[in-house]
Amino acid sequence: MGAVIGVMVLHPIITLVLWMEYGALFSPEYSDFGRFAWERVSGAPVYHLMAMNAIFAALGAAIGVVFAVLTRALSVQLRKAEGLLEDLQTALPSVIAGGENEFTEFKSTLRWDINESRTNRSLEQVIAKTTAGLMNHEGGRLLIGVTDAGELTGIEQDLKTLRQPSVDEFERALTGIVKTYLGGVACTLIRCRFLKIDDMTICWVLVERAAEPVFLVLSDTSKYYVRTGNSTRELNAAEAHDHIQRKGR
Repeated sequence: MGAVIGVMVLHPIITLVLWMEYGALFSPEYSDFGRFAWERVSGAPVYHLMAMNAIFAALGAAIGVVFAVLTRALSVQLRKAEGLLEDLQTALPSVIAGGENEFTEFKSTLRWDINESRTNRSLEQVIAKTTAGLMNHEGGRLLIGVTDAGELTGIEQDLKTLRQPSVDEFERALTGIVKTYLGGVACTLIRCRFLKIDDMTICWVLVERAAEPVFLVLSDTSKYYVRTGNSTRELNAAEAHDHIQRKGR
């Protein structure tokens, strides 16, 4: 298909570009593109046309191969993503049943205060703190829409606080929180997947281990958090220095 496109499409396009670029240099009888193209084809030696078509066929085929490779790679990545989503969906009940641990943290909401029935932006700092703690440890998972006791709350109330009540907007809001408190580089260490259980939407945040220390910046103050057991703890300057030194080994 690429070879055919090369001969039937690329070749005429190149001819048109040639005529538009150098048409003024041709004799007046070739002022019309159709006449120019016909005379160029009919007047050229057969071997010349064969060589030209072979070149454009090879070019088109090469483009077709590149396109096929990219399409196949994209298809493989899509299947992997779908497989990961299915695996997470299957694992979700058992992960919730297992409770919080060194690599798992539950948060009821992103910014919706259940007790006060309003948006509470201070809750976003808690999300950032937990994310930083996981990054500074060994990575892990943050489930938003699940209470500490493992009860489902879903993120539906959070969605209503966003400009657009969609999971895409929720992911952008979460990424914005991470960027604000932890920096732009930290945004590359999180992946969001949205799962359904009992008609509730749960956000599963995959958090990667950071190669460099991640600090939470709040009011021009940098704080260092690390995951210890089933909680996230702030380390003082000496503890943070020791942890960073040991982590770098």
